[in-house]
Amino acid sequence: MKNKIIEALLYIQGDEGLNLEQVKEVFNLNNTHEAKKIMQDFQKDFNNLDRGLKVVVFDEIFKLATRESVRTYVSKLVTTTGKQRLTSAAIEVAGIIAYKGPITRGQISKIRGAVSDHIVNNLLKKGIIHEVGVSHTQGNPVLYEVSSQFYDHFKISSKQDLPKMRDFDYSDGFEDESEFDIFQSQREI
Repeated sequence: MKNKIIEALLYIQGDEGLNLEQVKEVFNLNNTHEAKKIMQDFQKDFNNLDRGLKVVVFDEIFKLATRESVRTYVSKLVTTTGKQRLTSAAIEVAGIIAYKGPITRGQISKIRGAVSDHIVNNLLKKGIIHEVGVSHTQGNPVLYEVSSQFYDHFKISSKQDLPKMRDFDYSDGFEDESEFDIFQSQREI
């Protein structure tokens, strides 16, 4: 019976998904560890069935998704209205929020060295980030964190799946400022 209930809840929750706190509440569990165990068992059992759907998890939020094996058939019926593309600046801001969040707009702008209000607003509209509270600093600025849609978009399960900062190659930039010529244009005039 529990599996039927979970399947129905996942269907009803749609893109929002089902979090562990909701599972704990529905089944009157003592803690979210029990909820996580139930959901992991359900995910394993459900995904072993030969169905067109599978259970995926992003940042401990469980969702139903179509299997890759039926994607071509589903895409014949369902069309998406323009895939949401992110600019490099939006990816940069989302990355800052992913690594440093919860974080304020001011902190984001300080890290980037540029005002980021417009980009933050666009990421909010697209659902990539969301407000998680207010900072207890002067002016009580809003704090931002990445949303489950961020994890969907970048196809990762949690913050632990983000590359470690030490894995980045910082040698792409100019090692020596003398190499940089501000008057050298890459465009023909």
